[in-house]
Amino acid sequence: MLDLSGSGAEPLEAEDPRRIGAIPLVGRLGSGGMGRVYLGVHEGRYAAVKQVLPSVVAEDKDFLRRFGHELDNLSRLPEEATAPLLASDREARPPWFATAYVPGLTLREAVELHGHPLPADALWLLLREAASGLAAVHALDMVHRDLKPSNVMLTLDGLTLIDFGVARAAEQSQLTRTGIVVGTPAYMSPEQASGTRRLSGAADVFALGSMAAYAACGRPPFGDDSGHAVLYRIVHEQPDLAPLRALDPALAEVVAACLDKDFEGRPTTAELAELAAQHGPFADPPWPRSITEPLSERAAFAATVPKADKLPAPVPTLPSAEPEPKEKEKAGPEAGPDPKRRERRRTRVLFAVVPVVVVATGATLAVRLLPFTSSPDDEARSTPSASLPASLDPTRSSSGASPSGTAKSPSSSVDQGKGKGKSKGKGTGGTQADAGGAGAQAGSDTSDSSDGSRGSGGDSGSSSGSGGTSTKAPASGYYQLTNAADGQCLVMSAYSGPVLGECSDSPAASWAYKSMSGGSFHVVNEHTGQCLSVNAYNIMSADCDQSTQVSWRTGSGGTLQNMYNSRCLDESAGWPVTSTCVSGTASQRWTRK
Repeated sequence: MLDLSGSGAEPLEAEDPRRIGAIPLVGRLGSGGMGRVYLGVHEGRYAAVKQVLPSVVAEDKDFLRRFGHELDNLSRLPEEATAPLLASDREARPPWFATAYVPGLTLREAVELHGHPLPADALWLLLREAASGLAAVHALDMVHRDLKPSNVMLTLDGLTLIDFGVARAAEQSQLTRTGIVVGTPAYMSPEQASGTRRLSGAADVFALGSMAAYAACGRPPFGDDSGHAVLYRIVHEQPDLAPLRALDPALAEVVAACLDKDFEGRPTTAELAELAAQHGPFADPPWPRSITEPLSERAAFAATVPKADKLPAPVPTLPSAEPEPKEKEKAGPEAGPDPKRRERRRTRVLFAVVPVVVVATGATLAVRLLPFTSSPDDEARSTPSASLPASLDPTRSSSGASPSGTAKSPSSSVDQGKGKGKSKGKGTGGTQADAGGAGAQAGSDTSDSSDGSRGSGGDSGSSSGSGGTSTKAPASGYYQLTNAADGQCLVMSAYSGPVLGECSDSPAASWAYKSMSGGSFHVVNEHTGQCLSVNAYNIMSADCDQSTQVSWRTGSGGTLQNMYNSRCLDESAGWPVTSTCVSGTASQRWTRK
């Protein structure tokens, strides 16, 4: 057995493969909810081999497309920016790819090992190296999107950025469509936290500033909470840079510029690299002794690659994601697992990893942001997304296309034009197409049937209105929903779910009422095709099934009452919430325009 001392890897476990593709494996570098990372040997050098879990591939038809796209992007990245791509197989089940093994420590590991913040010269070096790598990436019109201490590797030669895109293909294809924030809250930019615009290199600059502040202060500049509180501070409050100002005022000013709320006010990575270089020359070795010693051990390990006769024999032991279906099964109309079972399984995976989902590299996180807690039973009834207390306008640059792909129409019978809708089939409800596949009414004659009102959510929709609620759904068509208290509109952020923002003609600010049985209706967003939903008292987005959590009624005075918790859609401190229905409350009045 190979001595892994100094490598950062652990011995392979019994269930681990001994080879992936043609690459023999010698250790395990990490594992998470969506994949595993192994230490392998490829053409005389160590490699980090990243294999996606079979369940991820089996459950998400969009994954392979995203995975291939991100592999193409990774192959374009210059070696000075990240570990180069050595090999991959996007056709394998499950797919995998291998990058060069980086004999280093993550910035998080280095700060913890050092025991206190890094000295000023090391911070300037960190800024120069990271900015230089990002500048090469941004020159290709690419963005990292999840820069943080665990995605930066310190080495004896300087610094390497890791986890570009490919590892996030899994959680993006599974989660972004439901409005879950992809990234790490403490290092997100304001525009990423609130979903106000398409991300650019300025988002990486903000993350770099937060990361430099972490290395200097021992904590992120807006706190390290994992929920909505840290995102609220990022959007609305100023960073805490007091320890950095005491250490190096000039560096503090540079970091403060990186953390500008306005993306246009931040320096470019090329400007940062040039500015930081002026504070050299830097010592050799570049890092403090407490960090240099383990780095030397990693470098020594990487220099001693075992010979071929010491590696596992080339026996095809790679596990398959699923048994190959028989020809009869392939010819069937629905190859693959039952849609309802698939949705239940996906929901269970999501709940098991809240508040974060760790993907193939063990580094990238997808975070659900909820201002209140909820029970597992609540989770099983709808597909959740984020609720973010940010008052920035999420529609400023929206074009109607979702970052995760083409937005679905809220119903198969709905025209995408504003104020237009038409029924398909009998009854007033029309055909309700469920975005998740479970609980859909597929037949044209089901909308006037009591049985057709039951889906995976399990509610018959037979509740009678009370307290002045209407038993007739409003006319269909897309409108803005404007709050009477502050004049803001309900907006669907692609990153953060429903928020309150500036009223505009953007599809993200356009909503349609789509009839359900029993006089209730869905509130469907034009941009995402998803429904307004609740979980306990939280406002979120979810697939449009037949559960009461996505069912609403109109009440007296322009209120919207949810059928699940009998509470009204409300505004509180700039957030969309639900609260006890109170007649005459301005914040509970919503006008369709």
